[in-house]
Parts: sequence; C-alpha cells; structure tokens
Amino acid sequence: MKIRDIDTLMIDSPGRKWTIVRVFTDEDIVGLGEATYSNKEPVVAVAVEHMKQELIGEDPSRIEYLWHKIYLNSSVSAIWRMAGPVWMSALSGIDQALWDIKGKVANLPVVELLGGKFRDRVEVYTHFGGATPEASAAMARRLVGEGYTALKGGALSNSGNRFDQYLEDGRPQETAAHFAAVREAVGPDVKLLIDCHGRFTVATCIRLARALEPSDLYVFEDPVPPEDLSAYPKVRREISIPVMGSERLNTKSHFRQLLEIDGIDVAQPDLMYAGGITEVRKIATIADTFHVPISPHNTKGPVGIIAAAHLMASIPNVAPMEFVTGIDWRDDIITEPLKVEDSCIVLPAGPGFGIELDMDGVEKHRWRPGDPR
Repeated sequence: MKIRDIDTLMIDSPGRKWTIVRVFTDEDIVGLGEATYSNKEPVVAVAVEHMKQELIGEDPSRIEYLWHKIYLNSSVSAIWRMAGPVWMSALSGIDQALWDIKGKVANLPVVELLGGKFRDRVEVYTHFGGATPEASAAMARRLVGEGYTALKGGALSNSGNRFDQYLEDGRPQETAAHFAAVREAVGPDVKLLIDCHGRFTVATCIRLARALEPSDLYVFEDPVPPEDLSAYPKVRREISIPVMGSERLNTKSHFRQLLEIDGIDVAQPDLMYAGGITEVRKIATIADTFHVPISPHNTKGPVGIIAAAHLMASIPNVAPMEFVTGIDWRDDIITEPLKVEDSCIVLPAGPGFGIELDMDGVEKHRWRPGDPR
C-alpha cells in the first residue's frame, strides 16, 4: 500500500476553522486527521501540501519513520532541527490520518493499536462564562444538569489589549467572584478549572491564584507566557492550586524541560499542535515518569476530539480532556454523532477512529481562503 494523495478541508466553525487532513492510499483507504491552528488555517494547508511532496509513494504503515522524515529530514526543518507551530500542526494532522489508516487496514480501533483500552470512556470538561457572577453560575448549573463533572472558566481581562500583559492582572476580585458563585451553584464535587491564556506575570498569577483559593480549583491553566519556562515553577511554589500547561508547547523536549524544573502538575499538550498521536503519546510517557497526568487541550472539531480520545483511552495518566459545547451542527460533518455520556466521550466502535466524513455536511459548512471569517 502506498500514499497516493493528501489534501485539506476547512470547516467554518465559530472562532477557528477546523482543518481536516485526508491521506489517500492506492487501495482507496482514506485516513482522517485534524490540523486546526487558530487563525493560521491557510498557512497550515500550504504546509500540508509541502509535506505531501515528500510522502507520495510512501508506505502509510511506517508511521514512526514518516514522522521523523517530515520532522528531521524535510527541506524546511532539517537545517535548523526545529519546527514551529504551523509545521507541527500540519505534521500532527498527517500523523493522525496515518493512525486512522493503520486501524482501518487492521480492522481495529486505534486504541487497540496503542496497547488496548486502559479505560472505556474519557472524562471531559467544558466551559462556562457570563457577564456577571450570576450569569456564570447559571450557565455552570445548566452544564452540570446536562451531566458535566468538570468546568472551565477564564480569568477576566482588564486591559482589552492581549499584547500588553504588563497591564493585565486578571481582575482578581471580580474573577474570584465569578468562581465563588459557580462553586456555590455546582457544589463541592465538580472540578473547576481556570484558564489564564499564558498572559500574566509571576506576581500577577500569584495574586490571582490566592484570590481564587476559597473556590477550591482543580487546576490553574497556562498562568504565564510559554517563552519563559522558568516562570512556571516560580508560580507553582507560591500557590496551592495545581498548575497546568501548556498547549503552546509542541514537542516532547519542551514538556520534558518543563517537567524537569517542576513547573507543572498537569501536562496539557494539544494533539493538533504537538505532533499528533505519535508525539503526544511520548509526552504522556515522559509525564508518567514524573507522576504527572495529561489533559489535552482540545478546542477543535470532531476528528481531533476522537483522535485525542483514542489516545487518552489507552494511557494510565490522564486528567479530564477539553471539550467545546454549543456547536449544534458539529455532527453534521461526520456520519456518526459524537457521544458524550456523564461527562465522558464514548469511543466509536469502528476501525481506525471509527468516524467518517459526511461530505454533504462538509460542503454545507466548508470554508475556503478568501471567504469571510
């Protein structure tokens, strides 16, 4: 079996365009992956097209070899031995599609190729928010009523300028009021997470975390910018809330460095940024040696969600995985709907990832470069 073609399809989802990668074989087996990189979708598609030239004619079953061929030997990354987020997103999508092909050829779900099920379901968390503490509490109460057991909200912004982190302090008293209202609304057993989006200084993070301590948060996500990994342990040493990071890191080496300096309690790779199943599986193994679970960042489409769920179902060290609600038409683009029961993703039973594209739905929601965002 040989790779015959590779292409991308972009879906017009709110806030970001899901970038689906398809790998075609000469035996008419098609593998699906996702390479969504927010607001950089056309550039990722160009990177996939570039990689395609090096993969046509290759055996798709040689996943590890092809991963290294792209990462180390390509004309883009070989000279510098490094790859940025656009390149890694493209590689991630192709890698997932190769695993999907491997499962379809073997007539097995991908989770079985990864060592079999450690768990039958994968716990997820979703998001709450509101203009007032009362609105946040009402949304959280509704989500818990729908069965969710873990919820994430964001730290408030006071500058309105995402580029000026030195003016940001997360409005600690107001943010704390939102989380206090949510905690009162949902009770003590629901896991609450806060996302700082990597935009605060160490001192600001500490002040914000201390204001939030009465709400008993599960994790404090991405407190500081990822450029300075040394800031993570400075925050972690001073607060009682476990620290999680970072979706903005894209190789196992980055995560190893962060773990070696005791920077995080939970690792948060993104399967669409950090090298797909092949690399994130290694990140999970490294994290396990530090007794650290992983909680994949995942604000993407159904292909990326299911790919991450297969990996999460196969490994021991997991925390709840991100899952976006409120996109009512998400299942239009796949032939079988995603199943979430009791705050857990139920893995499809079919071979590969167990999902296929519904091309009528894809065309209905398709986005092309030049279309309005």
